[in-house]
Amino acid sequence: MSIDTGIKGKRILLMGACGVLGRAHAQLLAEQDARLIIADRPRSTVLEDAKAMGIPGFEINAADEKSIVSGVAKAAHQFNGLDGAVFNAAITGEALAAGGSSFPDFEDYPLDLWQKAIDINLTGAFLFARETGKVLKAGGGGSLINISSIYGVVGPDHRLYEGQPFSSFPAYSASKAGIIGFTRWLATWWAKDNIRVNCVSPGGVYNGHNQKFVDAYSNRTPMGRMADREDITGILVYLLSDSSQYCTGQNLIVDGGLTCW
Repeated sequence: MSIDTGIKGKRILLMGACGVLGRAHAQLLAEQDARLIIADRPRSTVLEDAKAMGIPGFEINAADEKSIVSGVAKAAHQFNGLDGAVFNAAITGEALAAGGSSFPDFEDYPLDLWQKAIDINLTGAFLFARETGKVLKAGGGGSLINISSIYGVVGPDHRLYEGQPFSSFPAYSASKAGIIGFTRWLATWWAKDNIRVNCVSPGGVYNGHNQKFVDAYSNRTPMGRMADREDITGILVYLLSDSSQYCTGQNLIVDGGLTCW
């Protein structure tokens, strides 16, 4: 039996296309000749990015049910269905720092910051899966990928963040761990419908971090470095292609070996 190892012509919706990893994902998926549709939050650069790439793009608020329902429907209409979908939207510590948020001790952690991250990182994944799953099921199946994190698998080494302008925060770890459990639930629910649901958990990706953080993080990994953006994207091609047609319910960790120690 011949298996198509590529994603040429596959109709793929990438949610969260404007972040450090999202742009790398969008670029590679487009280079692989997928029929790609990108989406990101309102007031992001998603419309400009889509125009520059010559592909469809939509503003979708991952924390708003109506926005996800209408946005996924519009995206699916572009190519009369979907073959794959990727949920890459999340609030990260670096994003919070860039927005001027502080990182209080857990004992003083405000509920609104917790809720905001859960709404986007986890509830957003639920809504995205519900809506894209309808489209995939109607088309006879496909691949759904959720992006988690090593901090959904192991706890952070808080010493890495001492003296840094950003930090790990509790709702991030909780939501990313929830993503992994949610992925497994979906995989068993949709297996009969030929929908594969998998999770990717990246390690720390270099994004202009200062040398102190780079050195500290690199010393925690057997490979001795942070990930480059391109290190994470290749696994998406595998999971979206027919090469992974017997792979579902898995959490693929791409972390330079950090979780081995």
